[in-house]
Amino acid sequence: MRPPAALLERLNTTRLLPSAAQPSVGIGERRSQRKGPGMEFVDHRPYQPGDDTRHLDLHLYARTGDFMMREYSLNQQLPVTIVLDLSPSMTIGRGEKSDRSRQLAQLLGFTALVGGDRVQVIVPEGDQLLVSDRWHGATRAEPMFDWISRASASETLEFPKTLSRLPEHLPPRGMVIVISDWWDAGVEPALDSLAAHGQELLGIQVLSPVEIDPAAMTSGTVTLEDAETGDEIELPVDAALLNRYRQLFAARQAHIEAQFNRRQWHFITVATEDDLTGLFTHTLRARGILS
Repeated sequence: MRPPAALLERLNTTRLLPSAAQPSVGIGERRSQRKGPGMEFVDHRPYQPGDDTRHLDLHLYARTGDFMMREYSLNQQLPVTIVLDLSPSMTIGRGEKSDRSRQLAQLLGFTALVGGDRVQVIVPEGDQLLVSDRWHGATRAEPMFDWISRASASETLEFPKTLSRLPEHLPPRGMVIVISDWWDAGVEPALDSLAAHGQELLGIQVLSPVEIDPAAMTSGTVTLEDAETGDEIELPVDAALLNRYRQLFAARQAHIEAQFNRRQWHFITVATEDDLTGLFTHTLRARGILS
């Protein structure tokens, strides 16, 4: 599985637009809050024993008699971590949710790479987290595409527990992109934990059209099976049930969006049938997620 070449070409100049995450690793293209070797002068500070005397401002010393060090802006990479949920609820049917989630991970990862950022991918696997290499630079896109394509679906921890274990694998003040159906309840403590760790979270919810609006379901009694537990339940499908589902779905969406909004994070729902080109060239830009 590889993203369409034409779409990758259009994304070559696209960049992630973090609102709180900070560049903090390596040498990259984003101005860091840290100071260090660089080209653009930003400030002076007093000389301290052990400082590199090549950065002493001799002109300032000649005027004031004070030993002052010239400080420069430091350009670094934004650490981007993509969490790809491949649990059973993502692989039901013909695997449309899983396939679309992999495509989204590849495209978002590519956007980070061409923007000079550092990318790693995490896939929950059983009670462990499978962590990829860290990639940097557009030339590493193919290994990233391959890793995401080969990542296998498996039984996994409950989603909130997966999220709560992420901070131990993350550099501080990075950007975390979580691609899942976000059906699990009780994610708020995990979101609090990520916020406390200084992470900025982008939530991508991938749903099938029937999950968004089950109007296409056949009337009559249907048997539904929980993909995570195997539990089954029989339900009579009628107009009243469909209306009730829509109400609960809208309330669920409003609740999780509120959790993200109050932390000034982004949350977006993507249907498996949505056009990827429109999503990346229009929708995500309009939401202020991509440049």
